[in-house]
Amino acid sequence: MNQIKILQDHYKDELKIDFILLPDRELEIDLGKNVSLHMIKPTFRNSSFLRLFTVFEFTLRALFLLFKLKPRILHVEDMTVVLPVYIYCLFRKKSFKLIYDDHEMPNENESLQYRIFTYFERKLMKRSDIIIFANRERMEILQKRYNLKNRLTYFLNLPYFEDLAIKTMDNQYSLILADIKKASATGTAFIIHQGSLHIERGRAKLAAFSRTLSKEIKLLILGASKSEFINFLNEYQLNADHFYFVGNVPYTILNHFWKVGNAAIVMYLPTYINNRLCAPNRLYIAIKNQLPVLVNRNNPVLNNFVQEHHTGGFIEDIHNPEDVKQLLKFEYATGVMPELIEYETKKFLTIYESL
Repeated sequence: MNQIKILQDHYKDELKIDFILLPDRELEIDLGKNVSLHMIKPTFRNSSFLRLFTVFEFTLRALFLLFKLKPRILHVEDMTVVLPVYIYCLFRKKSFKLIYDDHEMPNENESLQYRIFTYFERKLMKRSDIIIFANRERMEILQKRYNLKNRLTYFLNLPYFEDLAIKTMDNQYSLILADIKKASATGTAFIIHQGSLHIERGRAKLAAFSRTLSKEIKLLILGASKSEFINFLNEYQLNADHFYFVGNVPYTILNHFWKVGNAAIVMYLPTYINNRLCAPNRLYIAIKNQLPVLVNRNNPVLNNFVQEHHTGGFIEDIHNPEDVKQLLKFEYATGVMPELIEYETKKFLTIYESL
């Protein structure tokens, strides 16, 4: 969505985009002018047992659209759509320029189905004119691993536009948000953790961190289920008073909750390569809201970013309530996010201007 908006702002009426989408859910964002949306909804989209039929149906329908549309530039995002594009390349590669946007990396323990998609992804990469990676670290690793000779770059998925989100929210979320704001006004500070409470997301480190909190500081839990949160508390014998549980929040109103935070925690343990070389959208959201961020030191992407841009510190360095209070006093260097957005936007536009 960010990339479409950047292209729209730059090219204005000169641009025509056909957006072929395999949706997980209904799209609630207005794509704006000059974008034609082609949503392919396979008959058995949400059935894991009939996944093969979903792949087959999507491939046929996407291929039909590609032959009909005959794009001059084909920008491919996500491994799940590589099969129809690869087949299309076999017939018409000389007629268009191909950009492959690499979002996920195959972990060491992936399923057979995922490994099959990875195989076709590598073949499509070899045929691409340009490959865009989620960060510099992924680009450097996969360039060596796959012996890529193409033109390579990376594009950080920063929060470029506030107007992509819907501002209205259901009453239940309005009440929760009002309660958080009321607590903030009376002196409670909130440190945000968004996402699952799985082992790979630093579950044990988060539990240890919660024990350092004084009564006026709480961990705001977004994105985890209630049962997952309760199991987390029980496993580590944690004090529930150190937490404020919200749970799942629609992505269209998520930033409202980030705005009430005082700091954030973003962790990806380096157990598997996709975590080790993460594309941490939550980190970028925190920085956009100028929240000091705690990350796990042994993640190279998070470690590099925090040190290079001076946006926080390491969760392993927090040992007592005074350390937490020092974190909340952290002050950002001027213009971190605006400078990043300007740099990444220019870099992205250079790709299209070169084709």
